[in-house]
Amino acid sequence: MLNKIIKIYRHLINGELLWRIYERIFIYNVPFGLGKLSFGFYKLIFHNLIVGKNLKCWGTVDIRKSPESSITIGDNVSIVSSFLRGGIAIYSKFKINVFFQGKVIIGNNAALNGTSITCRSTSIEIMGGTIIAANVIIVDSDFHALWPPDDRNHRMGYENDRAVIICKNVWIGMNSIILKGVTIGENSIVAAGSVVTKDVPVNVIVGGNPARIIRKLT
Repeated sequence: MLNKIIKIYRHLINGELLWRIYERIFIYNVPFGLGKLSFGFYKLIFHNLIVGKNLKCWGTVDIRKSPESSITIGDNVSIVSSFLRGGIAIYSKFKINVFFQGKVIIGNNAALNGTSITCRSTSIEIMGGTIIAANVIIVDSDFHALWPPDDRNHRMGYENDRAVIICKNVWIGMNSIILKGVTIGENSIVAAGSVVTKDVPVNVIVGGNPARIIRKLT
């Protein structure tokens, strides 16, 4: 009898059944349930938080917004906010901070992984079909005035805030930073670890700090 039990156990291990059970429960189902609860909570406490159909979110998210601001998330959006679900290490949860009358818009079929979006006073739009890899930061502000240097902590520099637009089908590589005032053209790719400080044309690959055109996509 014991030999039979051992044989069945070895068969389960060799067939990866136990691994599949673990993967389905702890990597997919549990984080998915937490993501659903997380968005349900924020929809309950925040006005002007619009979430489209068929949102898929793995892991809890962090959302902070002022009453006058708005967040719109389109249909079929995928969000990874769990280190278990992320294929690459995610250093932080998916988070959105939007203040004053700022607007954050995420289009249909976008996919975001551990992304940090902070919109202080303008707008940040991520259009449909865009893929954002792990640990990308997107901001519309410097958060402090450039000058004079001895008063930066008290001068917030709101007048320098600029909107960000990420057009359709863009792919942003992991650990990249998208700074204020940037527009990234359709279909373009931002290489991993890039710092984007100025507009990116359509159909190109950019990379580096600051990001520059590496080549055109055909």
